Amino acid sequence: VLLLQNAFTDSHLAALETYAQLSPDVFKVFGLDDLVFALPPGNPARQHLGKDVKTRLRRALSRCDRAVVTSEPIAEALHGMIADVRVVPNYLDRSRWTGLNVPQQEHRKPRVGWAGGIHHTDDLALLQPVIEATAAEVDWIFMGLCLDQAKPYVAEIHPGAPFNDYPTALAALDLDLAVAPLALNRFNQAKSNLRLLEYGAMGWPVVCTEILPYQHAPVTRVPNDSAAWIRAIRQHVNDPSASKTAGIELQNWVLNHWMLDQHLDEWLHALLPAAPKNL
Repeated sequence: VLLLQNAFTDSHLAALETYAQLSPDVFKVFGLDDLVFALPPGNPARQHLGKDVKTRLRRALSRCDRAVVTSEPIAEALHGMIADVRVVPNYLDRSRWTGLNVPQQEHRKPRVGWAGGIHHTDDLALLQPVIEATAAEVDWIFMGLCLDQAKPYVAEIHPGAPFNDYPTALAALDLDLAVAPLALNRFNQAKSNLRLLEYGAMGWPVVCTEILPYQHAPVTRVPNDSAAWIRAIRQHVNDPSASKTAGIELQNWVLNHWMLDQHLDEWLHALLPAAPKNL
């Protein structure tokens, strides 16, 4: 089995042609974790992927036997491009996401924070009025991206961390409440709930956007309305005991249902070709 992840660049397409010629019996699985042909206008990845990304994705899928995607909306979007599509959600690696040193100390002001990369400009812009309205009540903490207009109201800005260091760096933010805003667009509707899983592994309660990927999790979901966000954040920070209980509930939900070692059979079936019927 050959597993390719987001393999739609020119070099990937050339390699797939070579595989088809030289190794036609290799079972090729295409992994996709974002709806790459529906990037919103503010996403900087648009300039790197090019306008023909859907055409290149279709070509890549035509050379593969199966696609494995992280959400049902992505699977639906690939209809007509490849016949065999499996949905396997994102899970956390237990060895990386448990046993972390997550501080439990009390703070003079509640620490409310977010972590993420440069592709979330539109998502963070939603929080600007919320940050301004609550800056005197909480310490806002950001890791990775922090918009320039938010910086005067933010208590701490931490650089993004390399992949291997990310769980430890995230834990060190020492948050009382985490936030997960997402703009309402087709790209975000197709995302996974990975951000909630990461926050939950820390035992932090979460306020997030009311959006498809964040359904069914024990978190506080709100519409993308500044007043609703402000109200939800204040409810959490003004009742620290209930907020801490909510964080423990989310952590248990993640540990009981969303660890990779609990889903190895699911991945095995997604990656391996079907067994011959006479076996």
